[in-house]
Amino acid sequence: MPRIMIVDDVASIRQIVTKVFQDIGYQVTEAARGEEALDLAKIKRVHLVITDVEMPGMSGLDLIKALRELKTYRTTPILILARDASDGNIKKAEALGASGFIEKPFTPERLVSVVNQVLVDAYVN
Repeated sequence: MPRIMIVDDVASIRQIVTKVFQDIGYQVTEAARGEEALDLAKIKRVHLVITDVEMPGMSGLDLIKALRELKTYRTTPILILARDASDGNIKKAEALGASGFIEKPFTPERLVSVVNQVLVDAYVN
């Protein structure tokens, strides 16, 4: 059973993502801030991280950088949530090691499709 983490300062986004993935059998860990996500990642290994970029305190970009410095997260897929595909943060995130992005707003079907493809690419291929 895949384990994912959703990191977003907006509670409704976390709740939507959690419900979508719990409904298909995934284990989901939620974090409202980058610092919280980093602390959780150190004690609970996940197969994939989905993070917003713009959050108070530690940004999603800072979180990606910090996760990539941890031995257990050097190759773990990380997806960012972005409002706009032309957002400069996407290029910055990819340069830091993000695996891709999901554009907001997203449908549950799109979310599941992207996550499943990234997991297959990372762990099966």
